Amino acid sequence: MPEAPLSAPRPWSEGRILLWFILLLMAGAVFGPPFVSAFRPPPKLASDFLQEWLSAKNYRIGRPAYESQREIVQVHLILSPERAANALPWNAHPPVAVLLTLPFGHLDYRDAHTAWNLINLPLFIFGLVLVIRTLSLPFVSASILPTLVLALACYPLYSQVQQGQFNILLMVLLAVAWSRDQRGDSIGVGMALGTAAALKLFPAFLFLPLLVRRDWRALAAGSFAFLFLNGLALLVLGPGDFGIYIREVVPSLTSFQSSRQNVSLAGFWLRLFDPHPNEHVLAAVRLPALAAIGSYGSRAAVVALVCWRVATARTRFEHDRAWAIATFGMLLVSPIAWPHYFLMLAMPLGWLWQNLAGRPRRYLFGITCFVLWLPNYYFPSLVLGPEVGMVQFLQGKSDVLPRHNLALISLPHYALLGLFALALAARPPVATVPPLDAP
Repeated sequence: MPEAPLSAPRPWSEGRILLWFILLLMAGAVFGPPFVSAFRPPPKLASDFLQEWLSAKNYRIGRPAYESQREIVQVHLILSPERAANALPWNAHPPVAVLLTLPFGHLDYRDAHTAWNLINLPLFIFGLVLVIRTLSLPFVSASILPTLVLALACYPLYSQVQQGQFNILLMVLLAVAWSRDQRGDSIGVGMALGTAAALKLFPAFLFLPLLVRRDWRALAAGSFAFLFLNGLALLVLGPGDFGIYIREVVPSLTSFQSSRQNVSLAGFWLRLFDPHPNEHVLAAVRLPALAAIGSYGSRAAVVALVCWRVATARTRFEHDRAWAIATFGMLLVSPIAWPHYFLMLAMPLGWLWQNLAGRPRRYLFGITCFVLWLPNYYFPSLVLGPEVGMVQFLQGKSDVLPRHNLALISLPHYALLGLFALALAARPPVATVPPLDAP
């Protein structure tokens, strides 16, 4: 007899509620203070949102939004040249992301970062509610307890708050696209995906399933949203900023592809055979051709598997499975995918949790989620010592050996591959398949 799906509801006994309440108190004590500290960054501590803030500040005084951040950070934050040298060379985000955050240039940096987090908090709650409603996940009032525990213990969520990234907004947009697809709303699907692609480019990968299934209305709506938002950014920022982004910013990002924090396929192969010198990652063997073959070959395989599952999808289960596979594949084929991108996987993770049956797959799912939930420097710190692990990952100033790369650094990448494989092999519950002689 087949096992019940992993998401089958269990009654909430008083003991179970008490257990989760105790876990919530423990999670609040351990993870709460770092979250509070990250929500409003301490003085003299900058994060990824500094990119948007500096561009917004520059725009306010009539300078290019895309300008060397190591120069303009000395103007807007009055930093010494030594500290400014640690800033990113450019704002790495597309013009639409800059356009969205221009209003924050009216605030000082700490207030701007706090305001961004305040906006994202209700968006995150909305995204979770949308995932739960779309997938019809079992959720009662007591379910708030484990939800809060998991949220507090989720490093990608903490990183989102600390860095002031766009992952919550992208999570919501991808959830909206999936939800509208279930309702047969091609226009809504395309608009959501086009907006996501305009903000970060790599979600444009999800146009591929629309192309395979020949959903021309969704493709047209997505193209319109993408072009409209970029046209608006062009009108506001001007062609000069677009030119700088294309000529200077995009080529500069290649140096980050071999980063120890890049969880994509490109990152895995480049770290092994062709790492950038700035990343302090030691190659197993310096073979750029092999790195390119492994990178492009594995990404082509992911694309082929996504196309296969999309093209053969007929039932609602198969369409949802194709969405999950494509979303996991989106991060695998992206040139760069940081650990905080895992927030965008809320919908496919919920779908997998709901549809997995069998102990081996459940165990694999639990292990992959455990790895994704942890800081990506956790296992290196555990094995090599806290100081070495933190230096290797957060500062990137010490060398990473090939064995550390394969056994420790690439664990989040392996977890992402595991989720892709689980979604690829997912099957509909046996109980839902009617017998051949059913009326």
